[in-house]
Amino acid sequence: MKIAVLTTGHRPDDDRVYYKEVLSLLAQYPTVDLVAPVKPGETYDLKPGVVLHPLIRRPGLRGRLRTIFAAAAAAVRLKPDICHFHDLDFVILAPWVRWRTGARMVYDAHEVYPESMLISPHIPAGLRPLAAWIVDRVEKACARACSLIVTADPPNSASFARTRVPAITLFNYPRLSLFEPDPKKVDELRRSFSGRRILIYQGTMNRDRGLFHMLDGIRLLKPDIPDILLLLVGLNDARLRSEADAQIRRDALEENVRIIPWVPHADMAPYMALAEIGLVPWQPSEKNKKNIPIKVFEYMACGLPLLLADLPSTAPYLADSGAGALYDSTDAAAFAREVRRMLADDDARGRMARAGREAVARQWNWMEMEKIMLPAYRKLESP
Repeated sequence: MKIAVLTTGHRPDDDRVYYKEVLSLLAQYPTVDLVAPVKPGETYDLKPGVVLHPLIRRPGLRGRLRTIFAAAAAAVRLKPDICHFHDLDFVILAPWVRWRTGARMVYDAHEVYPESMLISPHIPAGLRPLAAWIVDRVEKACARACSLIVTADPPNSASFARTRVPAITLFNYPRLSLFEPDPKKVDELRRSFSGRRILIYQGTMNRDRGLFHMLDGIRLLKPDIPDILLLLVGLNDARLRSEADAQIRRDALEENVRIIPWVPHADMAPYMALAEIGLVPWQPSEKNKKNIPIKVFEYMACGLPLLLADLPSTAPYLADSGAGALYDSTDAAAFAREVRRMLADDDARGRMARAGREAVARQWNWMEMEKIMLPAYRKLESP
């Protein structure tokens, strides 16, 4: 059984693509072909059995289109029995790849993409509802060529019901072995941040995920807690970085905000171990009300209390675990108020940390998802 995993937009060592799904597939199959974009000079230390077929990562819309067609050509060349692809922009080619190869196609829809169109800064506001409608119709029509739909959230799985293609939900729960911080690395980092009360946000950042809301909150906290430090790990968008830097200068927060553009997923745990609170300040867009932030579980795995936006996608996890606090993520004053309260109560933070670790060890971890994923693949092996 030949397995190909394909992405046009993610790195070969992406968390969900590689550390979760590809490594799980290696438990069932001797080799996995991985098709992914790579920048010149990049190298990746992938496990034996993973065969990387690099695509040239090209900038801009035209470059992305060339990457999509190159990925389709790679799939046809490999002729896999199962082709598991990860990106919305590839779904339009899924029927053609299936026709050319006879492969069982698996579409891994990471997010609710139609709702993403409603908040996209690249689409004029008046055209966003139309863009969402088009994406929904095209995505679902092309997905009918697939043998299996994989999503990370129940609402997204439900949205594919009309395709009549079987769907499974593989929550983005962490692979726990990656979240055991190396004490030596933690000590090295801690020396760089000595005496600071650290709040961390790690992962993709934008306005909708609360970037500027957090900066507003730090401005309110600085007078009361001068040693407060907001550690932002993953802000690598040049335009957003420029806007954030401007706000930091305006509010004189240079000593209270530290930005680290990017850290490899496997090296993230020591940074989280530095912090006293893990932040998830997502704004209440329709997309965020459905998608579950992976960082919720990664913070828990590192024993980090959460300050979490009160959204339908996130609130149940705190209700079930007691691993943090909820707040109104549209209100910077509420952010500051909850941070003050949590930092003032060491015992409560300790209880939250223990509750979070216990919850991910018991149920919210990737090994539980592997129990769903691998049987679904075994069903695909039958013609």
